[in-house]
Amino acid sequence: MYIERMTNRIRNASENNIALRDLIVAAASKVFAEEGYSSLSMRRVAQEVGCSQMAMYRHFANKEALTQHICGQLYAGFTARMNREIASVSDPWEKLHCFIIALIRFATSNPDHYSLIFLVRHETSDENAERERLGQEFVGGMRDIVRDLLDEATPDAVLHTKLRQMLACLHGTAALLIAHPKAYGLTKQKAIEDAEATFRSLLEQ
Repeated sequence: MYIERMTNRIRNASENNIALRDLIVAAASKVFAEEGYSSLSMRRVAQEVGCSQMAMYRHFANKEALTQHICGQLYAGFTARMNREIASVSDPWEKLHCFIIALIRFATSNPDHYSLIFLVRHETSDENAERERLGQEFVGGMRDIVRDLLDEATPDAVLHTKLRQMLACLHGTAALLIAHPKAYGLTKQKAIEDAEATFRSLLEQ
């Protein structure tokens, strides 16, 4: 009986531990999405959850670790959704169109998340490593799409250069759309059109 009671206590403690971590992530995600990175703090999240800051530190070492976890989750969801959308069409140009729309939509819907995921380099972490893996996997898929749109004799070095230029164009356009849309006369639709025009110019040269 004693062993059974102790086993149940350990099991319940473990379940509560997982539940608290989920509550922390949910509350932090809500503050981050609604109020931005500057409003996110360990104290604020603890208040939202109704737990002590010490309890939070047992799950996340600091605000940076918590933020990276949130961004990692969001990026994983973003890439999964984008891959599904791209896989649903067969034409390579339509696949690129889906990619452009997905990234612009993500940037405008989650500007702080987008900036931290794509524009800021953080200390190495498990979340960073997972994002690097997902990023490399996605770029590999994009490389295959671009290869289909180029002449078969195009050297790999040229393909990789064009792919980098395409990604630089799209991320740069998204960053301007978030930070200075009026200065550059950008709307979401204009950003999509500009990126598509640049992609065609690069790939049809």
